[in-house]
Amino acid sequence: MPVCLFSNRSESVGNPPSEPGVPVVVRVKGTSVSLDWTAPDGNGGLRIIGYIIKYGVAGSTADQYDTQEVKQATTTYRLSGKLQAKTSYRFAVAAKNKAGEGPFSDYSEPIRTNTGNYLRFKSDMQICCYDRNVRLR
Repeated sequence: MPVCLFSNRSESVGNPPSEPGVPVVVRVKGTSVSLDWTAPDGNGGLRIIGYIIKYGVAGSTADQYDTQEVKQATTTYRLSGKLQAKTSYRFAVAAKNKAGEGPFSDYSEPIRTNTGNYLRFKSDMQICCYDRNVRLR
């Protein structure tokens, strides 16, 4: 006699995504860095649900790098509150889907953070000091 088994449990069939593009630092403001990268060519048959950013001091070994999870499928992210001033960093990204995490991209070129304080000259030559909620006129 044939036996039929049914399951209402949905299982995802797929593989982790392929490697995304190398992240590019598009802005450095103090110790915050804005990154852009391209999505991987292959999503492993499942939609991308997020990314992992790996970052560390340029010249240190990869096992000394930290990670930041991006819980969206966006290919841009602002890393803030994690970096030290006047320090060079490198970045890599990996895509995630329900099957797992794919391989990391190659590392970006090193980028140096600033002190967190900077001066900007306005067209009327007023000096404004930012990053400490102080404004001089």
